[in-house]
Amino acid sequence: MEFTDKFNFVSNNMERIVLIDAYEAVNDMNLWDYLKENTFESFTYYKGPYKQLHEELLEKADKSNFHSGASYGITMRNMERIAKEGFDVWKKEYLNNSFSS
Repeated sequence: MEFTDKFNFVSNNMERIVLIDAYEAVNDMNLWDYLKENTFESFTYYKGPYKQLHEELLEKADKSNFHSGASYGITMRNMERIAKEGFDVWKKEYLNNSFSS
């Protein structure tokens, strides 16, 4: 399954694009285990020992140039949840939260 197909349930086009870009960046950089074991507090204001890695991730994850600092942080927290819970669990929670209002 291609990344674009994986997020076809996301109805907002811009949100779908940033999720696809971030998913592709994490996958390309092989960072799923890194996100799964995450203990740092912020993607947007990361100050830890892997600053260069985070800068590269931001560059790759924001290839469409849509992000503000807040939207990048939110998008990467979604990637972190995918890493920790699995895509299917994340998707179910996303859909439940998207249609609960």
